[in-house]
Amino acid sequence: MATRWWLVAGLAVWPLFADRQNLSCAEMEAFLREAKIGVQRDMPKGVTVPKRATLDNGSIKHDASIQPVNIQKASYQTQRGTELNFRDFYGFNVAGYEVAKLLDMNMVPPYVERKVGGNSASMSWMIDDAMMELDRVQKKMNPPDLESWNRQMYAARVFTQLIGNVDDNLTNFLITKDWQLWLIDFSRAFRSMKTLPNAKNLVQCDRKLLANLRKLDRKTLEEKLVKPRYINKMELDGLMARRDKIVEVFDKEIAQKGEAAVLFDLPRIGEACGTGL
Repeated sequence: MATRWWLVAGLAVWPLFADRQNLSCAEMEAFLREAKIGVQRDMPKGVTVPKRATLDNGSIKHDASIQPVNIQKASYQTQRGTELNFRDFYGFNVAGYEVAKLLDMNMVPPYVERKVGGNSASMSWMIDDAMMELDRVQKKMNPPDLESWNRQMYAARVFTQLIGNVDDNLTNFLITKDWQLWLIDFSRAFRSMKTLPNAKNLVQCDRKLLANLRKLDRKTLEEKLVKPRYINKMELDGLMARRDKIVEVFDKEIAQKGEAAVLFDLPRIGEACGTGL
């Protein structure tokens, strides 16, 4: 079968002059912040109209997604209804990545903040040769290992509930050819609500993810998220409240069903942001 359909998220694989698969998270972040930005072009998907550009630091060439969106409205009509105190903000992308690293999610590619054309934006590492979950569903493709796939989705849903992502549509779930799931685009996350957007999505949880959720502390999050102004204190209040509710849900499930029925162990790929991107 032809593999052209995999090239949804990565339309081109650029020649490399170094082995980027050996890059650490910090090295990928530095590349996104410092590499020369090539010509920007439109992305085929995305309501926030992100741009795509090839970055080059003289040793490595790789594509990045550029998202400068920064919209605030008292009331905004979305596909899911009217949202009050609406915010669509590039800084939430960086906040999502920072939270994912603290949780050792291993499912979120690097995001950094950077000035592009005089405007602040999030810059993210593009994932080569990936298809969107939307395409997988439309093509009725089944994962080769359904249990492994379901566990990745369970972990992804925990993360979505934690960050209060109200735009977790199927174009923001990317799948590489080894069936690794990657989560992108959190610009409409980090709502200040203290309730879970969809608690019924909390079915099972990765053991390490739950342990790291318990460890999340306000001081660290203030330093990594509030101080650089990716989120504000009310949004942090919402995050911590949702964390508490998620832990409570799984604690009750474990008490009723036992750990074996609720928790599982996802394999990790390298560092918290994953490797091989």
